[in-house]
Amino acid sequence: MNVHDIVRRLAGAARNAIVWSVAWFALAFVTILAMRSIGVVVPASIGVLDALGMAIRVGIVGGITSGAFSAFMSFAYRGRRLAEISWPRFGLAGAVVAGVFVPAFMIGANLLTGGGLVPFSAIRSDIVIATIFGGVAAGASMWLAQRACRSA
Repeated sequence: MNVHDIVRRLAGAARNAIVWSVAWFALAFVTILAMRSIGVVVPASIGVLDALGMAIRVGIVGGITSGAFSAFMSFAYRGRRLAEISWPRFGLAGAVVAGVFVPAFMIGANLLTGGGLVPFSAIRSDIVIATIFGGVAAGASMWLAQRACRSA
């Protein structure tokens, strides 16, 4: 692999990180405000600025998760053309990778800082949200990329 290919792949991974960050931010912001409005889980005392701050953090985690997904894509989808990839299956792969990576990242970060293992009950909702957001971000980005490729 030459330097040009490495730079091209790293640039693609960086663009993917931006897409996932924006997608996870938007999904989190809408979800937090919707849950706040109907009074589920999120207390009504949380304001829009609080929701914005939480959504920014979720967007950052989405960008980091896209790095793990980009590594997965480079192995699982190597040599395939855009038209050959099924966007629902791609979305499912994004859901699985995000659902595994986010709790592993959280547990690893907690262990590295001396906090010990995180109880499953503390990260159960994070696993569900990461799985949904990862699936939506991966599936939607592939669907949009295929649509743009067909219209070009």
